[in-house]
Amino acid sequence: MSLSKKIAIEPQTWVKQWAHHENEAELLNLFQASFGYRMPLELWRWKYRGLDMLGTLLRGDGRAIAFYGAMPRAIHRFGLPATAVQIGDVMVHPDERGTLTRKGAFFHAAASFLERFVGEDKAFPIAFGFPSAKVFRLAARLGLYERVGELMRVSWPALQTRPSYSVRLRPLSQNQGATVDRLWLEMADALQDQVVGVRDWAYLQQRYLDHPTVDYQLYLASSRLTGSPIGIVVTRILDDAVELLDIIAPPQRVATLIHCLRRLTWNLGKPQAYAWITAQHAPLLAGNTGEITPTDIIIPHNHWTPGIPAAELLDRWWLMGGDTDFR
Repeated sequence: MSLSKKIAIEPQTWVKQWAHHENEAELLNLFQASFGYRMPLELWRWKYRGLDMLGTLLRGDGRAIAFYGAMPRAIHRFGLPATAVQIGDVMVHPDERGTLTRKGAFFHAAASFLERFVGEDKAFPIAFGFPSAKVFRLAARLGLYERVGELMRVSWPALQTRPSYSVRLRPLSQNQGATVDRLWLEMADALQDQVVGVRDWAYLQQRYLDHPTVDYQLYLASSRLTGSPIGIVVTRILDDAVELLDIIAPPQRVATLIHCLRRLTWNLGKPQAYAWITAQHAPLLAGNTGEITPTDIIIPHNHWTPGIPAAELLDRWWLMGGDTDFR
């Protein structure tokens, strides 16, 4: 059956278009109607900076009723550079949520984007995102998504111990971009059997240092003896915990970085640290001291258009909380 025959006919009052920056006011209004709070304008512009096309916009009776947002992400897919697209800000006006079928607004917004941009010989060979299990089940039932992974939460108690004689943890400085790039290349080389988002200095700057609403702390761990870099951790200090958003290091150095994180957590007066990471990597992060629990967040893969089989990517993503657009 052809794709055109699979898609239900849109209601006559619906108009589908590609969203652009001039649509931001109505999209922010739609966001508030959909989620019950208003996204800061500077955060919206940070998410979609440098993009001409922001995603699918569906109108009904002249107003925005659905949006399927799209943010390109540079990745390494099994050791080779590629560009994926991260889906976010998926929203449907409350008045249009009654139809959870292929006649509904969510389906038409999502299917339109996937057919135009995702799949074999299209702009993005891979699409991914971070939907809740409930949203994923709806999309899977509609034939849009398949599951290729899930996020787990790993938590550790703070560690009170003497400073390490071998490892030093210091805030990352603006003149250490070359060190970041070196650590990223070591990480990428060690993860050639995985799909991992690029974590070079340019990415760290735009993702964390330039974030308009959240203050992140970036630390470099290095050898006290030789000064050689070991890895980078990105954190966010919360009221009752330290969240680990990102790691830049080959997997064999993760245990050392987690030890540093737990000591940092104690020094900050917090009882625990935690992180989100894809399920297959959770035991590596947890080590002997971490507790692993579900997050109810699924990693989806495009099923609607021909392309890379989901089986090829099953449990192959390296994703952490910092890969989301909402942490």
